[in-house]
Amino acid sequence: MNTDQIRQSFENTAIVYDSLIPKLIPHYHQQNRLLLDLIPFDRQRPLNVLDLGAGTGVLSSLILQAFPSANVTVFDLAESMLETCQRNLSAFRDRVTLQQGNFASDDIGSGYDLIISGLAIHHLDHPGKQKLFNRLFQGINSGGIFLNRDIVISSTPNLTQQHHQLWCQYIESQGEDSNYWFTNYLAEDIPASVEDQLKWLKQAGFEDVGCHWRYLNFAIFGGRKPNQ
Repeated sequence: MNTDQIRQSFENTAIVYDSLIPKLIPHYHQQNRLLLDLIPFDRQRPLNVLDLGAGTGVLSSLILQAFPSANVTVFDLAESMLETCQRNLSAFRDRVTLQQGNFASDDIGSGYDLIISGLAIHHLDHPGKQKLFNRLFQGINSGGIFLNRDIVISSTPNLTQQHHQLWCQYIESQGEDSNYWFTNYLAEDIPASVEDQLKWLKQAGFEDVGCHWRYLNFAIFGGRKPNQ
């Protein structure tokens, strides 16, 4: 992962990120709602949550609204993203902890009931993803849940190419330059297949591992730490 390049990219887009991202990611708002629905805990239960690569805090905001006793650690690489996140989550500031860092190498904490990540882990190379999944397993409480929404590649190169073409068509339909954004994607991102990542989650120790939703180059998947 080219940390400096990725940090600078997000530092530059923080102000416009929330309006831009639905134009680049098909079914973005639907994905957010599904991620919230997939959290299996009682809404009144106190939860300790890590939002990994939190960006502007979209997922954190949904969780804080839906779970009034939840506390969320918002973890992101870019300072400007965290500043935007702080403003967006100001109504919940007593239940929010902001942490700037590189989740590939920095301490992410422990004792979490839920770890959620949206469009972030694809920045790591494949060994880095495997190491992170092992660290996430150690950081989650027994019975805790990990949910990841991310960019993925398909099971064959031909399918990946077809899905890329359809993705570019979507971006163009939203009035954005698909060549510009796809060039950035190829330069910065290292997506893995859903199949490989489910295997890595199982190897890390997660159970009930599965893919909950998939469309073109995007998927929502995760697992649960066994009760001990």
